[in-house]
Amino acid sequence: MTAGSARPGQAVTTVSVIVPTLRRPDGLGRAVASLAAQTRLGGCTLEIIVVDNAPEGGATVPAPPEPEGRISVRLVHEPRMGVATARNAGLEAATGDVIGFLDDDCTAPPDWLAARLACLEASGADAVFGPRHGVLEAEPARDAAWFAASVTQDLGVASGTPVERRCDYLPLTGALFRRTWFDAGLRFDPRLDATGGEDILLFKSLREAGARMVWCAAAPVIERVPAARLSHAYVWRRRYVSGQIRCRVPTLLAPPKRREMAVQMMKGAAQVALAGPLAMVGRLGGHWPAQVTAVALSGLGKLTWWRRSGPRFYGDGHVG
Repeated sequence: MTAGSARPGQAVTTVSVIVPTLRRPDGLGRAVASLAAQTRLGGCTLEIIVVDNAPEGGATVPAPPEPEGRISVRLVHEPRMGVATARNAGLEAATGDVIGFLDDDCTAPPDWLAARLACLEASGADAVFGPRHGVLEAEPARDAAWFAASVTQDLGVASGTPVERRCDYLPLTGALFRRTWFDAGLRFDPRLDATGGEDILLFKSLREAGARMVWCAAAPVIERVPAARLSHAYVWRRRYVSGQIRCRVPTLLAPPKRREMAVQMMKGAAQVALAGPLAMVGRLGGHWPAQVTAVALSGLGKLTWWRRSGPRFYGDGHVG
C-alpha cells in the first residue's frame, strides 16, 4: 500500500473517476457535466480523468464550473483501441485515494459520489457497487420494457450487503475502489479488449485476493440507450457474447477455475434445451420472442465460449 492510499477508517482526500470515451462527444459531455455537478464533497477533491480511446484523438472536455478548485478534468489519449486498455490508461493517470468509473453513455446523479463514499467508509469495504438503470432515447416498435431491462443492473438488496459472490452481475460504471488494489498491480485484462468481460475478471480477481465488496442502493447511475442499440439483433448478440464471457473469464483467473467454467457450460446446455424450443415456437407465431431468445443465445454462448470470431462490441466494434 502506498502512502497515498486510503485505508478503511481513514479520510478520503481525492477521488479519481475514470471516463473512457470513443467518438461519443454528446454522451461524454453529459457524463462529465454530471460529475462536475456532484454535491456534498466536503473536503474531498474530485479528479475526472477522460480517456480518449480513438486513434485519431480529438475528444474535448469542458472545464468544470468549480470556483474552489475541488473538481478538475484531465484528458488522456490512449490510441490503442480496447475497453480494458482504455481503463488501464486511466488507472495509470489516476492520483486519487479512491478510484471510480463512469461510462461515457452514463450520468451520475448529484449525490452519487457522496452516497457511494459514505457506504464505502461505513462498511470498511474495499469496493462499493450500485445500481445502473437504463433509459431509452427512442421508442422501439415493441418490447420497450425488455430493452430497458437489458441494460439495467440492480441487485435490489440493501446498502452494505456483501456482493463478492455476485461478480457476474455487478456494474463497473458507478463503482468505487480503494486505490490499494491497483497499487498492488491489479489491472484490466487486454485479452478482453474487444468483447468486454474485463470488469467481471477484475471483480473475481479482487474476490480471490480477499477483497470485501458491498452494495450501495442509493443514487443509481443512468445509462442512456441510443436508437442504434435498440435492435433485438444487437441485444441478442450481446447476450451471446455475455454467455461466452461467463465461461471464458474463469479460465483467465490464476489459477484457472475450470470447474466454474464447466458448471457454466452445463447451465448453458440447460438454457438451450429449455429456451430454444420456446423461441422456435414464438418464431413460428410471427417473431422471435425477446426474452426466451436471449436466454437461448446466452446458453449457446456458454456452449461455444472458446470461439474467437464472434461479435465485437469495443474498439473497432464500438456502436454509438
